[in-house]
Amino acid sequence: ESRMFFTFYITRSYVVAYVDVWSASKTENYSDPFIQQLRDMGAQVHKTFNKRITHVVFKNGHQSTWNKAKKLGVKTVSVHWVAR
Repeated sequence: ESRMFFTFYITRSYVVAYVDVWSASKTENYSDPFIQQLRDMGAQVHKTFNKRITHVVFKNGHQSTWNKAKKLGVKTVSVHWVAR
């Protein structure tokens, strides 16, 4: 079990993430807890979407974020990916 965690931790260290997580009504930004969790696991997290981003954590986010990620071939993952 500890080996699985170690592999997970090392894998996340190569992640440069942008987080776009909002409530279903799109009025509350819920990104901060996921940003902190990613950083705790060794990932880099950027507040702006840029060319270094390798993963977008997305739930109820902005359509422009989704479109940009798809256009640039950036992996788009759910909040469940962070919690694994």
